[in-house]
Amino acid sequence: MNHSRRKFIQQSGGVLPLLLVPGLFSCSSPTPAMGVKIDEINLFLINVTKERNFSFGVWKNRQHVMFNIKGADHVGWGETKVASNQPDFDLADWSKAFKKLKGMMLGEAIEEVRNQFFSGQWRPIITEGLLMTLYDLMGKIENKPTVKIWGLEGQDPVPAIFCILEKEEEMVVKQAQIAIDQNMHRYVKIKMFGDFEQDKKNIGALRKFLGPDSFILGDPNRGYKFIKDLKALSKIMIVLHEAGMDGVEDPSSLDKEELIYLQANVGKLSIVPDHIMRPAAKSIKYFDDRMGNYFNLHPNCMGTFTEINDISKVIRASDKGIMIGDSSLIGAACTFWQQIAIGNQASWVEAMEKPQEQDAFLRCVLQKATHLNEEGKVVADFKPGFGLKVDEQKLISLADAHLNI
Repeated sequence: MNHSRRKFIQQSGGVLPLLLVPGLFSCSSPTPAMGVKIDEINLFLINVTKERNFSFGVWKNRQHVMFNIKGADHVGWGETKVASNQPDFDLADWSKAFKKLKGMMLGEAIEEVRNQFFSGQWRPIITEGLLMTLYDLMGKIENKPTVKIWGLEGQDPVPAIFCILEKEEEMVVKQAQIAIDQNMHRYVKIKMFGDFEQDKKNIGALRKFLGPDSFILGDPNRGYKFIKDLKALSKIMIVLHEAGMDGVEDPSSLDKEELIYLQANVGKLSIVPDHIMRPAAKSIKYFDDRMGNYFNLHPNCMGTFTEINDISKVIRASDKGIMIGDSSLIGAACTFWQQIAIGNQASWVEAMEKPQEQDAFLRCVLQKATHLNEEGKVVADFKPGFGLKVDEQKLISLADAHLNI
């Protein structure tokens, strides 16, 4: 958390409503890059077969699309998770909506994607993947890091958080060992299932294995929504805190006032609002720093990036922490979100590469601007755009499907 900034909300006055105007701050003042024509769009489908368990169900597999968009002899890269349990996902059908971007000017394409989101036509799984690719291309054409074009000031390394999605205690500990092996054990997130005894057992085992110094974040995905009484929910959260949990994302389906109550009645446990923060433009309207100690900005759910940067300013100025979450990302989007986290001075970032789950894209990376240091923190060596260079032909050979537009 940042304790040095003035209260942004109190001083924003009439400026705050302007943050909600679609397109007003979608990029910095016009640059030559905005007039570059989009020549080509490529989509690469990658199926991930690693099973992931949640309180709401199981992903037996999931589908990711890597993007590249080309213009002025430069290539922008991006990624979005498009589906789960759909191994026959149809790239051609999915991409019909945005084929029209080819031939547009870069600035025009950015505004088109944003407008489609704000009009409710395109979901974040389309807009975020396209926008990160377009912004990467913009920075490469301008020969400047995109986060610097945006005016983000953060440069310090941000801790990475490792995510465990296992039900059984033995498997939880095995995943915790992977966290240690990958130097990501200082911050660990564990999925919970709304089963108090099982969740308590898993958290206790994780705390025992990791020791007292790791930050353990629980994520029930609103799995305790069957508990309607907030006092009872508070007591459960306190017991889980005593078992070793430092923070918890969305223990139930809670509105603003309920989150405020919960944070005030769970002692030192940190509530981390997630669902109420989606999308970024909407969350600015009802943000209240009493809802939690950290606030999750969740990939594939926020919609647009200018507004992510705007709400990040609000959160930091309120002396609360920013969590950059994950959408089980495996490729190009990881370094993108890591740089978003660094630029916005986040408390930790979950969007980390997962070679233990799928490494096809990672095997094609020729250059990347972020890496994990010996302290388990993500370090950025800022490069034009978001710094990705990829062996496209190798990716075509390793992808489950490829579509050229």
